[in-house]
Amino acid sequence: MKQLRLQLNRMNAVQIAFFLLILGLFLGILSANVFRENFAERIRIYEDNVFHTIASGDINYAGLFRYVLANNFNSFIMFWLLSITILGIPYMAFKICSFGFFAGFFISSVTIQYGLKGMLLVLVYVFPHGLLYLPIALLSLYKGFQMCRDIYQQTNTSVLGFIKPLRANLPLILILAAALILASFLEAYPGAFILKKTLGLF
Repeated sequence: MKQLRLQLNRMNAVQIAFFLLILGLFLGILSANVFRENFAERIRIYEDNVFHTIASGDINYAGLFRYVLANNFNSFIMFWLLSITILGIPYMAFKICSFGFFAGFFISSVTIQYGLKGMLLVLVYVFPHGLLYLPIALLSLYKGFQMCRDIYQQTNTSVLGFIKPLRANLPLILILAAALILASFLEAYPGAFILKKTLGLF
């Protein structure tokens, strides 16, 4: 436990997070270029079937909203619960690195397949909900890291020592939860509508 506290004291959270993000992006871009022949045919099949179905079919917006909201809240609740455990910081590191990987892979693969037009698909894929998801994620990571670090630096190892930091951050968590509901709505309704219209161009 003492060793963990010393390591957390020496951590610069922003620098580590930035490094993990860049590492994930690099690995994602590298994977997209190395395996470009493997996924090129799959993207064409996906384009012929899924793109056409979405562009020409009707979207169940209410069902999509429930699905997106459930997925988002599962991840949100898991994040804050893990933030009061020793797994919190490794989990955050994994999420940052995996986000970078998938972002790098997605942007690279779409750009390889469609060129500059692919950037339009990337932008539409994250708009407008990404404008809320980004600050929610950044605030959650920042406060979650602080909470996890504070818990394991304190000498009080009782249950109350774990609950107090969580209770202190409860107002922020509730605000972020409300913002997550709004972001899920934006993704399921205007986001899905914009994506549907854009996929018609592909």
